[in-house]
Amino acid sequence: MTQAITLRMITRQAGGGEIVRTRRLEWNDASIGRAPASDIYLPDLSVDMEHALLKVSGQDRLTIESISGRPFLVDGASTTHAELSAGRGQVVTFGEYDLLIGEAGEEDIFVTVTRHEDEHHPTVSLFSLKASMFGRRRMAWTLGLAILALCLILPLAGRAWLQHTRIHPDQQWSTGPLSKAHAFLDKDCQACHAKAFIAVRDETCLGCHKASSDPAAVARIDARAAAEGSPFLPLLVSEHADHAKLARAMPPPPTIRGKVAGIFETALNHPADRCASCHREHTTAPPDPAVPKTADVVRPGKPALVVVADCAGCHSRLKMRLPSTGLIDTPDWNRHPDFRPLVTVGFDGPLPRLQRVALSSHPTEANGLTFSHRIHMNPVGGVARQGEALGAARGYGAALTCQSCHRPDGGGFKPIEMERDCGSCHSLAFAQVGGALQTLRHHDMRNIVGVLRGSLPPEHPPNVDQAVLRRALAPGGLCVDCHTVRPAAGPLGGEISPVHLANRMLPWGDFNHGVAAHAGVGKGAAVCADCHKAATSDRTQDLLIEGIATCKACHGKTEHDTTAFASAQCSACHGFHAPGQAPATGQDRLFTALGLPAGQKPRGLPTF
Repeated sequence: MTQAITLRMITRQAGGGEIVRTRRLEWNDASIGRAPASDIYLPDLSVDMEHALLKVSGQDRLTIESISGRPFLVDGASTTHAELSAGRGQVVTFGEYDLLIGEAGEEDIFVTVTRHEDEHHPTVSLFSLKASMFGRRRMAWTLGLAILALCLILPLAGRAWLQHTRIHPDQQWSTGPLSKAHAFLDKDCQACHAKAFIAVRDETCLGCHKASSDPAAVARIDARAAAEGSPFLPLLVSEHADHAKLARAMPPPPTIRGKVAGIFETALNHPADRCASCHREHTTAPPDPAVPKTADVVRPGKPALVVVADCAGCHSRLKMRLPSTGLIDTPDWNRHPDFRPLVTVGFDGPLPRLQRVALSSHPTEANGLTFSHRIHMNPVGGVARQGEALGAARGYGAALTCQSCHRPDGGGFKPIEMERDCGSCHSLAFAQVGGALQTLRHHDMRNIVGVLRGSLPPEHPPNVDQAVLRRALAPGGLCVDCHTVRPAAGPLGGEISPVHLANRMLPWGDFNHGVAAHAGVGKGAAVCADCHKAATSDRTQDLLIEGIATCKACHGKTEHDTTAFASAQCSACHGFHAPGQAPATGQDRLFTALGLPAGQKPRGLPTF
């Protein structure tokens, strides 16, 4: 059972004694701040309205983290995040208030809140508008009118003669410098601020950063960036989803303050669903602590990244706000649905027909091949003996392993090639001329038919091509040992099925085989057999990937649970602008990851 937080608020009376109020929170977290709606209300000007969040992270354990980015003290040391243990007497300080983490019961963790007693109290005049010489109220009005005249009226009235001066009026409104990525636009405000008094719009950002599979469109973007003076090519990104769907999927702000601010932002043409809402320029603020450390965009020189809505905020109740979505609600890692791989279920002509299928249904894929992993990986079988006979000089010398055919290529693997990966044993040689072997050209049926026809007498009948192909497609023929033959109209009665071997069956999740922990390097690291039960598979149709339970054996664990503990942050596997890291430069990269021709979208490829 998850423990709750019980608060003991102690108020000391001026005449002596104290008043103790006890309140039990029925949930496992408590907001801390100066806002009256906070669970732990600290009316101190040095405390932010929403300063921090205290939540139960385990049995007798608490986690406290700054929301505003401003630090607090834990046992006298300044920090923005701390892990706390009940019963150790740890003290968390916010301004004049101390939070003592007390003992824990079976169902509660007790937190005592007290205020420092100070010998010196601020006088009334400190917060009064009265002053002996120049009144604060008069000073406020004077400064306000001066700012209005100097920074608004004067720039508007003198725009015609000030636009060529060295000090541009717009600079008076700048809240900070541009990032290094956009520093070349420092003298060209209109490049982003296309309309006066209108916040930067998405179309302005996408004018330089929109990914496209059209080389001409990419060339136009590169030319525009060069004309603006950019010293490098812009980073091209894809939208996470259709903007209208994104707007509907975003949850409303959780606080009344946030809801009111959202109304004003929309009314003032400054909505929170723009590119610039997350990618902030003209700011010197410290990094947003809510930004995951694994986020691709957390790099020096780029605009500051601010979290407006995190992954769980949209995906926890996505189906309620966006009924048309095909995604399953995912509130957190512990409730992440099992994988639904993109499986080839058939072919439409030469293109595969893809479908997302739950692993619980034990799906199979129609990849067009006939292959037994068990036979090829048997350490004492005929294939192993043939590998020994081929010798180490040809890359073998022992029983076959996964690496004998699946050759690493960065975080994935090179596509399987018949001549390179199969040809050492399954030779396509048909004759020897002058000491050199003559081989058939794989994938070239016209060449194969021509070669086979050439082995017949010159007076062969005109329908010999059909006879040659029928023998090749018949049981025991040249092609059927490895290829699936499907029925087809015509005199042959069949044809070789197209072949589709997907490099990735989870294209919107980035599983990197090059990571040491995934490649069997280091203590507790995974090996191929942990995730792929190939040694017992007799059919090519078997889907040799494990469910999410295998991932959870390491991801989301701590060093106390396993030596192979790893992060469970969403950004460890999913990117916002490039889910799965596939479509970062347009959909062609996604097609390549799936093993498809560029620009030819197959039926069944999911969209959001």
